[in-house]
Amino acid sequence: MTTEELITALEHAWNAGDGEAWAANFAEDVDFVDVVGRIQRGRATIARESQKIFDTIYRGSTLKIRQLSSRPLGGGIDLVHTETVLSIPAGHLAGEQRGVQTQLIRDGRVVAFHNTIRGDIATFTGHDADLAARSPQEWDS
Repeated sequence: MTTEELITALEHAWNAGDGEAWAANFAEDVDFVDVVGRIQRGRATIARESQKIFDTIYRGSTLKIRQLSSRPLGGGIDLVHTETVLSIPAGHLAGEQRGVQTQLIRDGRVVAFHNTIRGDIATFTGHDADLAARSPQEWDS
C-alpha cells in the first residue's frame, strides 16, 4: 500500500467509525501516541481504544487528512507528516479540531504515530506577545 492509499484508508475507517478498520492500517507492534499523550502499544489496543472514542466523544465525526511531507529514512521506513481537520458534530468537543501527525511507515503500515493538536500560539503563551513572537528555539533565552 502506498502512503497515499494508507492515508485514504485511515480517513475512510475514521469516517466509518470503525476501530478495527482504523487499526488495520497499523503494524501489529505499533507505538501510538494519542492526542492527549497516552502511549498505546499494539494494533489490538488501537482498535479497542479507537472504537471507544468513535462510539462516544467522536461519534459521527469526520476526518480529513492531508500529507504535508514524506521522506525515506532507510531500511524501508518513511517519515511522513500529515495534518488533519476533525469535524465533531455534537458534545462538549463539538466543532473543528486541527492536528499534526508524525508517522513512521514501513511496508504500507504505520509503525509509529504521534498526534498533536494544533493550537494558537498566543493562547499557549498566555498572550505574552514577546514570547509568542519568538521561535521555539528562543524560548529559554
